[in-house]
Amino acid sequence: MKFDKFLKTLNKEFEAILSNKYPLESLQLNSDLSTVKGRVFYKAVDLLSNNFDEDCENALSEIANSAQKKFSTKQKDKMRAEKTLNKYQKFIAQFVSSQGDVSEKASIENTRFTKVLNLTADDFYAYEVFLIAKSQNIGLKDAFEQLYKETLTDN
Repeated sequence: MKFDKFLKTLNKEFEAILSNKYPLESLQLNSDLSTVKGRVFYKAVDLLSNNFDEDCENALSEIANSAQKKFSTKQKDKMRAEKTLNKYQKFIAQFVSSQGDVSEKASIENTRFTKVLNLTADDFYAYEVFLIAKSQNIGLKDAFEQLYKETLTDN
């Protein structure tokens, strides 16, 4: 589904509402939802939505499920040797998450995940933020706000 069609389901006057705050050409309106960056998704949906988490779920769950299936298939093909943890390692593992653990739980290729973290890729896709939030039991709006909500400074 195209991003503009989704936004139209939230508010038929979405273009007028968004254009009051952002240049429309910066919002990837004609893009497929699977390629919309997290920041753009958050800006638009936050302005238009009455229930961010529900609308985010409606927009991104199918894309996220598809991405997870692709990731699982690739992981099965790799067939990594499973390391057996002793009882002490298992105990500590519940408190520690590596970047690799987060990317794997979220079904995001580690290379892509690392590129975003190292700022060699400009942003997560919206569905990737969705997957990270779900895999880490973080509310969808909370996750998007932690990444994209603008903070006011005294400058």
